[in-house]
Amino acid sequence: MSFLKVIFILILIDFGSGSVSSFADENFFSDGVALFNAGQFQASYDRLLKAFEHQPENLDLNFYLGRAAFEIGHYEMAIMAFERILISSPRENRVKLEMARAFQKLGANNTAIQYCLEVLATNPPEAVKNNIQSFIAHIKKTEQTHFLNGQLSAGIDWNDNIWASPSVGTINTIIGNIDLTGASSQKTRDWIYNSSLGIQHAYRLPLSGHFWKTEATLYNAFYDKTSDLDIQYIGANTGPEFVSGKDRWGFRFLFNHIDLGNTEYQDSLGFKLLLDHSFNAYFQSRTALKIEEKDFPNNPGKDAKNISLSHDINYLFKHNWITVGLKAERENADDDENSYKRYGSNISISRELLFDMTGSAGYAYQFSTYSEPGSLFNKSREDHQHSAGAGLKKILWQSLDNPGRTASLNLNYQHIWAFSNIELYEYEQDLVQFFLLYAF
Repeated sequence: MSFLKVIFILILIDFGSGSVSSFADENFFSDGVALFNAGQFQASYDRLLKAFEHQPENLDLNFYLGRAAFEIGHYEMAIMAFERILISSPRENRVKLEMARAFQKLGANNTAIQYCLEVLATNPPEAVKNNIQSFIAHIKKTEQTHFLNGQLSAGIDWNDNIWASPSVGTINTIIGNIDLTGASSQKTRDWIYNSSLGIQHAYRLPLSGHFWKTEATLYNAFYDKTSDLDIQYIGANTGPEFVSGKDRWGFRFLFNHIDLGNTEYQDSLGFKLLLDHSFNAYFQSRTALKIEEKDFPNNPGKDAKNISLSHDINYLFKHNWITVGLKAERENADDDENSYKRYGSNISISRELLFDMTGSAGYAYQFSTYSEPGSLFNKSREDHQHSAGAGLKKILWQSLDNPGRTASLNLNYQHIWAFSNIELYEYEQDLVQFFLLYAF
Protein backbone atom coordinates (compact mmCIF):
# COMPACT_ATOMS: atom_id res chain seq x y z
CA MET A 1 0.00 0.00 0.00
CA SER A 2 1.45 3.36 -1.00
CA PHE A 3 2.41 6.06 1.47
CA LEU A 4 -0.25 8.44 0.11
CA LYS A 5 -3.01 5.83 0.35
CA VAL A 6 -2.13 5.07 4.00
CA ILE A 7 -2.28 8.75 4.85
CA PHE A 8 -5.67 9.24 3.28
CA ILE A 9 -7.20 6.10 4.75
CA LEU A 10 -6.29 7.50 8.17
CA ILE A 11 -7.72 10.89 7.26
CA LEU A 12 -10.99 9.46 6.00
CA ILE A 13 -11.37 7.20 9.06
CA ASP A 14 -11.03 10.23 11.33
CA PHE A 15 -13.60 12.22 9.43
CA GLY A 16 -16.04 9.31 9.47
CA SER A 17 -18.88 8.89 7.09
CA GLY A 18 -21.17 11.70 8.24
CA SER A 19 -21.37 13.39 4.85
CA VAL A 20 -22.32 10.25 2.94
CA SER A 21 -25.57 8.34 3.33
CA SER A 22 -27.11 5.47 1.40
CA PHE A 23 -30.19 5.56 -0.80
CA ALA A 24 -30.97 1.85 -0.80
CA ASP A 25 -34.20 2.36 -2.75
CA GLU A 26 -32.29 3.36 -5.90
CA ASN A 27 -30.97 0.22 -7.59
CA PHE A 28 -28.17 1.69 -9.68
CA PHE A 29 -26.87 3.72 -6.73
CA SER A 30 -27.05 0.92 -4.16
CA ASP A 31 -25.48 -1.56 -6.57
CA GLY A 32 -22.69 0.90 -7.32
CA VAL A 33 -21.95 1.42 -3.61
CA ALA A 34 -21.92 -2.33 -2.98
CA LEU A 35 -19.53 -2.90 -5.87
CA PHE A 36 -17.30 -0.07 -4.65
CA ASN A 37 -17.12 -1.56 -1.15
CA ALA A 38 -16.26 -4.92 -2.75
CA GLY A 39 -13.33 -3.34 -4.56
CA GLN A 40 -14.90 -3.73 -8.03
CA PHE A 41 -14.23 -0.13 -8.97
CA GLN A 42 -14.80 -0.29 -12.75
CA ALA A 43 -18.15 -2.04 -12.34
CA SER A 44 -19.06 0.39 -9.55
CA TYR A 45 -18.19 3.36 -11.76
CA ASP A 46 -20.38 2.05 -14.60
CA ARG A 47 -23.40 1.59 -12.29
CA LEU A 48 -22.95 4.93 -10.59
CA LEU A 49 -22.61 6.70 -13.92
CA LYS A 50 -25.94 5.19 -14.94
CA ALA A 51 -27.48 6.34 -11.66
CA PHE A 52 -26.10 9.84 -12.26
CA GLU A 53 -28.18 10.10 -15.44
CA HIS A 54 -31.30 9.87 -13.23
CA GLN A 55 -30.13 11.73 -10.12
CA PRO A 56 -27.42 14.28 -11.03
CA GLU A 57 -28.32 16.36 -7.96
CA ASN A 58 -27.72 13.50 -5.48
CA LEU A 59 -24.66 14.54 -3.44
CA ASP A 60 -24.04 11.10 -1.95
CA LEU A 61 -24.14 9.61 -5.44
CA ASN A 62 -21.63 12.19 -6.67
CA PHE A 63 -19.32 11.34 -3.77
CA TYR A 64 -19.19 7.64 -4.62
CA LEU A 65 -18.99 8.42 -8.34
CA GLY A 66 -15.95 10.57 -7.63
CA ARG A 67 -14.36 7.89 -5.44
CA ALA A 68 -14.91 5.18 -8.07
CA ALA A 69 -13.60 7.45 -10.84
CA PHE A 70 -10.47 8.12 -8.79
CA GLU A 71 -9.81 4.42 -8.20
CA ILE A 72 -9.85 3.64 -11.95
CA GLY A 73 -7.70 6.64 -12.87
CA HIS A 74 -10.40 8.99 -14.22
CA TYR A 75 -9.17 11.90 -12.13
CA GLU A 76 -10.87 14.65 -14.16
CA MET A 77 -14.21 12.88 -13.75
CA ALA A 78 -13.56 12.56 -10.00
CA ILE A 79 -12.91 16.30 -9.72
CA MET A 80 -16.11 17.11 -11.60
CA ALA A 81 -18.15 14.93 -9.23
CA PHE A 82 -16.59 16.45 -6.10
CA GLU A 83 -17.04 19.98 -7.46
CA ARG A 84 -20.78 19.38 -7.74
CA ILE A 85 -20.85 18.52 -4.03
CA LEU A 86 -18.87 21.60 -3.00
CA ILE A 87 -21.16 23.88 -5.01
CA SER A 88 -24.08 22.75 -2.83
CA SER A 89 -22.14 22.14 0.38
CA PRO A 90 -18.88 24.14 0.35
CA ARG A 91 -17.78 23.13 3.87
CA GLU A 92 -17.40 19.40 3.23
CA ASN A 93 -13.83 18.80 4.42
CA ARG A 94 -13.84 15.15 3.44
CA VAL A 95 -14.72 16.09 -0.13
CA LYS A 96 -11.97 18.73 -0.18
CA LEU A 97 -9.44 16.08 0.79
CA GLU A 98 -10.67 13.85 -2.03
CA MET A 99 -10.26 16.82 -4.37
CA ALA A 100 -6.70 17.22 -3.10
CA ARG A 101 -5.95 13.58 -3.90
CA ALA A 102 -7.32 13.89 -7.43
CA PHE A 103 -5.49 17.13 -8.21
CA GLN A 104 -2.25 15.65 -6.87
CA LYS A 105 -2.63 12.71 -9.27
CA LEU A 106 -3.02 15.15 -12.16
CA GLY A 107 0.16 16.96 -11.13
CA ALA A 108 -1.73 20.08 -9.96
CA ASN A 109 0.15 20.12 -6.66
CA ASN A 110 -0.49 23.77 -5.82
CA THR A 111 -4.24 23.22 -6.06
CA ALA A 112 -3.99 20.03 -4.00
CA ILE A 113 -2.07 21.85 -1.26
CA GLN A 114 -4.60 24.70 -1.28
CA TYR A 115 -7.46 22.32 -0.53
CA CYS A 116 -5.42 20.76 2.29
CA LEU A 117 -4.75 24.20 3.78
CA GLU A 118 -8.47 25.01 3.67
CA VAL A 119 -9.17 21.91 5.75
CA LEU A 120 -6.35 22.72 8.19
CA ALA A 121 -7.86 26.18 8.68
CA THR A 122 -11.00 24.56 10.16
CA ASN A 123 -8.91 23.10 13.04
CA PRO A 124 -9.62 19.40 12.43
CA PRO A 125 -8.78 16.68 14.99
CA GLU A 126 -5.09 16.41 15.80
CA ALA A 127 -4.63 13.06 14.05
CA VAL A 128 -6.24 14.40 10.88
CA LYS A 129 -4.10 17.54 11.06
CA ASN A 130 -0.90 15.49 11.34
CA ASN A 131 -1.82 13.30 8.38
CA ILE A 132 -2.66 16.30 6.20
CA GLN A 133 0.65 17.95 7.07
CA SER A 134 2.48 14.73 6.17
CA PHE A 135 0.65 14.65 2.84
CA ILE A 136 1.63 18.25 2.08
CA ALA A 137 5.26 17.53 2.96
CA HIS A 138 5.24 14.50 0.69
CA ILE A 139 3.84 16.56 -2.21
CA LYS A 140 6.57 19.16 -1.83
CA LYS A 141 9.28 16.50 -1.79
CA THR A 142 8.03 14.67 -4.82
CA GLU A 143 6.62 17.56 -6.84
CA GLN A 144 6.90 16.60 -10.47
CA THR A 145 7.87 19.11 -13.13
CA HIS A 146 8.45 16.75 -16.07
CA PHE A 147 5.82 14.45 -17.58
CA LEU A 148 6.59 11.91 -20.29
CA ASN A 149 4.32 9.52 -22.14
CA GLY A 150 4.14 7.94 -25.55
CA GLN A 151 2.93 5.22 -27.87
CA LEU A 152 4.82 2.52 -29.75
CA SER A 153 3.12 0.49 -32.48
CA ALA A 154 3.93 -2.17 -35.05
CA GLY A 155 1.56 -3.67 -37.55
CA ILE A 156 0.61 -4.77 -41.03
CA ASP A 157 -1.87 -3.22 -43.49
CA TRP A 158 -3.58 -4.58 -46.57
CA ASN A 159 -4.50 -2.06 -49.28
CA ASP A 160 -6.34 -3.14 -52.43
CA ASN A 161 -5.55 0.06 -54.40
CA ILE A 162 -2.17 1.41 -53.32
CA TRP A 163 -1.85 3.93 -56.18
CA ALA A 164 -5.44 5.21 -55.84
CA SER A 165 -5.77 4.11 -59.47
CA PRO A 166 -8.85 5.34 -61.38
CA SER A 167 -11.80 3.10 -62.04
CA VAL A 168 -11.46 3.54 -65.83
CA GLY A 169 -8.58 2.79 -68.19
CA THR A 170 -9.27 5.66 -70.63
CA ILE A 171 -9.77 9.34 -69.80
CA ASN A 172 -11.07 12.24 -71.86
CA THR A 173 -8.63 15.19 -72.29
CA ILE A 174 -8.35 18.31 -74.45
CA ILE A 175 -6.26 16.29 -76.94
CA GLY A 176 -8.71 13.40 -77.07
CA ASN A 177 -9.03 10.09 -75.26
CA ILE A 178 -5.88 8.75 -73.60
CA ASP A 179 -5.30 5.16 -72.52
CA LEU A 180 -3.64 5.02 -69.12
CA THR A 181 -0.39 3.06 -68.86
CA GLY A 182 2.23 2.38 -66.20
CA ALA A 183 2.15 0.90 -62.71
CA SER A 184 -0.43 3.35 -61.36
CA SER A 185 -2.90 2.79 -64.20
CA GLN A 186 -4.26 -0.44 -62.76
CA LYS A 187 -5.63 -1.31 -59.36
CA THR A 188 -2.80 -2.92 -57.38
CA ARG A 189 -2.93 -4.73 -54.03
CA ASP A 190 -0.07 -4.87 -51.54
CA TRP A 191 0.86 -5.55 -47.93
CA ILE A 192 2.38 -2.73 -45.89
CA TYR A 193 4.58 -3.26 -42.83
CA ASN A 194 4.64 -0.24 -40.57
CA SER A 195 5.82 1.01 -37.20
CA SER A 196 5.47 4.26 -35.30
CA LEU A 197 6.73 5.96 -32.17
CA GLY A 198 5.10 8.98 -30.58
CA ILE A 199 6.59 10.84 -27.60
CA GLN A 200 4.93 13.61 -25.60
CA HIS A 201 6.79 15.63 -22.97
CA ALA A 202 5.39 18.36 -20.74
CA TYR A 203 7.40 20.64 -18.48
CA ARG A 204 5.53 22.55 -15.80
CA LEU A 205 6.75 26.14 -15.75
CA PRO A 206 7.96 27.25 -12.28
CA LEU A 207 5.43 28.85 -9.94
CA SER A 208 2.53 28.33 -12.33
CA GLY A 209 0.10 25.76 -13.66
CA HIS A 210 1.28 26.39 -17.22
CA PHE A 211 3.38 24.06 -19.37
CA TRP A 212 5.84 23.83 -22.21
CA LYS A 213 4.85 20.85 -24.34
CA THR A 214 6.81 18.97 -26.98
CA GLU A 215 5.66 16.13 -29.22
CA ALA A 216 7.60 14.05 -31.74
CA THR A 217 6.45 11.32 -34.12
CA LEU A 218 8.36 8.78 -36.21
CA TYR A 219 6.55 6.62 -38.77
CA ASN A 220 7.81 4.07 -41.30
CA ALA A 221 5.85 2.08 -43.86
CA PHE A 222 7.42 -0.50 -46.17
CA TYR A 223 5.47 -2.05 -49.04
CA ASP A 224 5.93 -5.72 -49.77
CA LYS A 225 6.21 -5.30 -53.56
CA THR A 226 6.11 -1.57 -54.28
CA SER A 227 9.12 0.11 -52.69
CA ASP A 228 8.45 3.36 -54.59
CA LEU A 229 5.67 4.04 -52.07
CA ASP A 230 7.72 3.37 -48.93
CA ILE A 231 7.25 6.19 -46.43
CA GLN A 232 9.56 7.61 -43.78
CA TYR A 233 8.03 10.43 -41.76
CA ILE A 234 9.29 12.55 -38.89
CA GLY A 235 7.34 15.37 -37.31
CA ALA A 236 7.61 17.47 -34.17
CA ASN A 237 5.99 20.44 -32.50
CA THR A 238 6.82 22.43 -29.38
CA GLY A 239 5.45 25.41 -27.52
CA PRO A 240 3.72 26.77 -24.41
CA GLU A 241 0.33 25.82 -23.03
CA PHE A 242 -1.61 28.10 -20.69
CA VAL A 243 -4.28 26.82 -18.33
CA SER A 244 -7.16 29.10 -17.35
CA GLY A 245 -10.08 27.48 -15.57
CA LYS A 246 -11.60 24.98 -17.98
CA ASP A 247 -9.62 26.32 -20.95
CA ARG A 248 -6.21 25.28 -22.25
CA TRP A 249 -4.56 27.58 -24.79
CA GLY A 250 -1.64 26.19 -26.75
CA PHE A 251 0.84 27.57 -29.28
CA ARG A 252 3.12 25.18 -31.18
CA PHE A 253 5.96 25.60 -33.64
CA LEU A 254 5.99 22.59 -35.96
CA PHE A 255 7.94 20.89 -38.71
CA ASN A 256 7.41 17.77 -40.84
CA HIS A 257 9.64 15.80 -43.20
CA ILE A 258 8.51 13.02 -45.56
CA ASP A 259 10.55 10.71 -47.78
CA LEU A 260 8.69 8.73 -50.45
CA GLY A 261 10.58 5.72 -51.75
CA ASN A 262 14.23 6.77 -51.68
CA THR A 263 13.43 10.40 -52.52
CA GLU A 264 12.81 13.46 -50.39
CA TYR A 265 9.14 14.28 -50.94
CA GLN A 266 8.07 17.13 -48.65
CA ASP A 267 9.26 19.46 -45.90
CA SER A 268 7.06 21.86 -44.00
CA LEU A 269 7.40 24.49 -41.29
CA GLY A 270 4.68 26.35 -39.48
CA PHE A 271 2.75 26.84 -36.28
CA LYS A 272 -0.63 26.05 -34.81
CA LEU A 273 -2.90 27.55 -32.17
CA LEU A 274 -5.03 25.28 -29.97
CA LEU A 275 -7.94 25.89 -27.62
CA ASP A 276 -9.26 23.00 -25.53
CA HIS A 277 -12.38 23.62 -23.47
CA SER A 278 -13.98 21.26 -20.97
CA PHE A 279 -17.67 22.02 -20.46
CA ASN A 280 -17.87 19.10 -18.02
CA ALA A 281 -16.57 15.56 -17.69
CA TYR A 282 -18.85 14.43 -20.52
CA PHE A 283 -18.39 17.23 -23.05
CA GLN A 284 -15.13 18.68 -24.39
CA SER A 285 -14.11 20.60 -27.50
CA ARG A 286 -10.94 21.49 -29.40
CA THR A 287 -10.40 24.29 -31.91
CA ALA A 288 -7.18 24.42 -33.95
CA LEU A 289 -5.71 26.89 -36.43
CA LYS A 290 -2.65 25.72 -38.40
CA ILE A 291 -0.47 27.63 -40.86
CA GLU A 292 2.28 25.84 -42.82
CA GLU A 293 4.82 26.56 -45.53
CA LYS A 294 5.24 23.42 -47.67
CA ASP A 295 8.24 22.65 -49.86
CA PHE A 296 8.33 19.87 -52.49
CA PRO A 297 11.99 19.58 -53.62
CA ASN A 298 11.21 17.49 -56.71
CA ASN A 299 7.98 19.25 -57.70
CA PRO A 300 8.33 23.03 -57.19
CA GLY A 301 4.89 23.65 -58.69
CA LYS A 302 3.37 22.16 -55.53
CA ASP A 303 5.29 24.45 -53.12
CA ALA A 304 2.54 26.09 -51.12
CA LYS A 305 1.25 28.04 -48.17
CA ASN A 306 -1.45 26.14 -46.30
CA ILE A 307 -3.92 27.33 -43.68
CA SER A 308 -6.52 25.17 -41.96
CA LEU A 309 -9.14 25.62 -39.24
CA SER A 310 -10.78 22.71 -37.43
CA HIS A 311 -13.24 22.22 -34.60
CA ASP A 312 -14.01 18.93 -32.84
CA ILE A 313 -16.35 18.07 -30.00
CA ASN A 314 -16.41 14.92 -27.86
CA TYR A 315 -19.31 13.99 -25.66
CA LEU A 316 -20.57 11.00 -23.71
CA PHE A 317 -24.10 9.81 -24.44
CA LYS A 318 -25.39 6.64 -22.79
CA HIS A 319 -21.90 5.10 -22.50
CA ASN A 320 -21.02 6.04 -26.11
CA TRP A 321 -18.24 8.53 -26.81
CA ILE A 322 -19.27 10.54 -29.88
CA THR A 323 -16.90 12.78 -31.83
CA VAL A 324 -18.06 15.31 -34.42
CA GLY A 325 -15.63 17.45 -36.41
CA LEU A 326 -15.54 20.17 -39.06
CA LYS A 327 -12.53 21.40 -41.05
CA ALA A 328 -11.77 24.06 -43.66
CA GLU A 329 -8.44 24.26 -45.53
CA ARG A 330 -6.88 26.54 -48.14
CA GLU A 331 -3.67 25.68 -50.02
CA ASN A 332 -2.01 28.33 -52.19
CA ALA A 333 0.46 26.56 -54.48
CA ASP A 334 2.99 28.13 -56.85
CA ASP A 335 1.20 26.40 -59.72
CA ASP A 336 -2.50 27.30 -59.55
CA GLU A 337 -3.63 23.88 -60.77
CA ASN A 338 -2.35 22.55 -57.42
CA SER A 339 -4.09 25.24 -55.34
CA TYR A 340 -7.31 24.17 -53.67
CA LYS A 341 -9.99 24.84 -51.08
CA ARG A 342 -11.12 21.87 -49.03
CA TYR A 343 -13.96 21.36 -46.58
CA GLY A 344 -14.57 18.30 -44.46
CA SER A 345 -16.73 16.81 -41.74
CA ASN A 346 -16.60 13.62 -39.72
CA ILE A 347 -18.49 11.72 -37.08
CA SER A 348 -17.40 8.70 -35.05
CA ILE A 349 -18.67 6.70 -32.11
CA SER A 350 -16.87 4.38 -29.71
CA ARG A 351 -18.15 2.17 -26.93
CA GLU A 352 -16.64 -0.17 -24.37
CA LEU A 353 -17.66 -3.78 -24.98
CA LEU A 354 -17.24 -7.01 -23.07
CA PHE A 355 -13.86 -8.62 -22.37
CA ASP A 356 -11.90 -5.32 -22.24
CA MET A 357 -12.74 -4.50 -25.85
CA THR A 358 -13.76 -1.21 -27.43
CA GLY A 359 -15.69 -0.96 -30.70
CA SER A 360 -15.79 2.08 -32.96
CA ALA A 361 -17.32 3.22 -36.24
CA GLY A 362 -17.04 6.41 -38.24
CA TYR A 363 -17.81 8.32 -41.43
CA ALA A 364 -16.02 11.27 -43.06
CA TYR A 365 -16.78 13.49 -46.05
CA GLN A 366 -14.41 15.81 -47.90
CA PHE A 367 -15.05 18.27 -50.74
CA SER A 368 -12.18 19.86 -52.70
CA THR A 369 -12.22 22.44 -55.46
CA TYR A 370 -9.06 23.44 -57.39
CA SER A 371 -8.25 26.94 -58.63
CA GLU A 372 -7.22 26.24 -62.25
CA PRO A 373 -7.63 23.40 -64.78
CA GLY A 374 -4.76 20.97 -65.21
CA SER A 375 -2.71 21.11 -68.42
CA LEU A 376 -4.70 18.27 -70.06
CA PHE A 377 -8.18 19.41 -69.02
CA ASN A 378 -10.50 22.30 -69.79
CA LYS A 379 -12.19 22.43 -66.40
CA SER A 380 -11.07 22.88 -62.82
CA ARG A 381 -11.06 19.76 -60.73
CA GLU A 382 -13.75 19.11 -58.09
CA ASP A 383 -13.55 16.07 -55.81
CA HIS A 384 -15.96 14.46 -53.38
CA GLN A 385 -14.52 11.82 -51.06
CA HIS A 386 -16.48 9.60 -48.68
CA SER A 387 -14.93 7.18 -46.20
CA ALA A 388 -16.54 4.81 -43.74
CA GLY A 389 -14.89 2.45 -41.32
CA ALA A 390 -15.04 0.41 -38.15
CA GLY A 391 -12.54 -0.73 -35.55
CA LEU A 392 -12.06 -3.09 -32.65
CA LYS A 393 -9.57 -2.68 -29.81
CA LYS A 394 -8.69 -5.36 -27.27
CA ILE A 395 -6.74 -4.51 -24.10
CA LEU A 396 -4.15 -7.23 -23.50
CA TRP A 397 -2.52 -5.71 -20.41
CA GLN A 398 -3.02 -2.71 -18.15
CA SER A 399 -0.76 -1.48 -15.36
CA LEU A 400 -2.31 -1.52 -11.90
CA ASP A 401 -0.27 1.52 -10.84
CA ASN A 402 -0.92 3.54 -14.00
CA PRO A 403 -4.13 2.70 -15.92
CA GLY A 404 -2.85 4.72 -18.88
CA ARG A 405 -0.06 2.19 -19.45
CA THR A 406 -1.56 -0.49 -21.67
CA ALA A 407 -0.86 -2.97 -24.45
CA SER A 408 -3.62 -3.50 -26.99
CA LEU A 409 -4.42 -5.24 -30.27
CA ASN A 410 -6.21 -3.12 -32.86
CA LEU A 411 -8.10 -4.07 -36.02
CA ASN A 412 -9.45 -1.35 -38.34
CA TYR A 413 -11.24 -1.38 -41.68
CA GLN A 414 -11.89 1.58 -44.01
CA HIS A 415 -13.53 1.94 -47.41
CA ILE A 416 -13.05 5.06 -49.56
CA TRP A 417 -15.21 6.26 -52.45
CA ALA A 418 -13.64 9.13 -54.42
CA PHE A 419 -15.77 10.95 -57.02
CA SER A 420 -14.57 13.73 -59.32
CA ASN A 421 -15.62 15.72 -62.39
CA ILE A 422 -12.37 14.37 -63.94
CA GLU A 423 -12.29 10.59 -64.34
CA LEU A 424 -8.57 10.37 -63.56
CA TYR A 425 -9.30 11.08 -59.89
CA GLU A 426 -12.19 8.67 -59.34
CA TYR A 427 -11.37 5.49 -57.44
CA GLU A 428 -12.34 3.10 -54.66
CA GLN A 429 -10.06 1.70 -52.00
CA ASP A 430 -10.23 -0.81 -49.15
CA LEU A 431 -7.76 -0.67 -46.27
CA VAL A 432 -7.38 -3.18 -43.42
CA GLN A 433 -5.03 -2.41 -40.51
CA PHE A 434 -3.86 -4.77 -37.78
CA PHE A 435 -1.37 -3.54 -35.19
CA LEU A 436 -0.10 -3.91 -31.64
CA LEU A 437 0.01 -0.69 -29.61
CA TYR A 438 1.89 -0.10 -26.37
CA ALA A 439 1.00 3.11 -24.53
CA PHE A 440 3.26 4.30 -21.72
